[in-house]
Amino acid sequence: MPEEPGLIWRAVSVAGFLMLVSAYLTNQVGRCEARSRRYLGANALGAGLLAAYSAVIHEPVFVALEGFWSAASVWALLRARPTGASVKAAGGNSEQGRP
Repeated sequence: MPEEPGLIWRAVSVAGFLMLVSAYLTNQVGRCEARSRRYLGANALGAGLLAAYSAVIHEPVFVALEGFWSAASVWALLRARPTGASVKAAGGNSEQGRP
């Protein structure tokens, strides 16, 4: 029987779960766009933490699932343009979606 993960790894899994669920819920209530850096960052980090935890508990299917989700979020994050407040802070016109 495999050894149980330690308290640190359990905390990592809870943190990852909370990041994913928080991003989803804030998107659903309209407080965060799915293309925003905040949403994508929370997805990338949350899924990455869950992928690491899945590796620790020897669950290859979930390593693949969470790893793919994290990689897709990182890819989208790297391609994301500044929007909203970040455009205004840069002195650009937020209506055009570019600085």
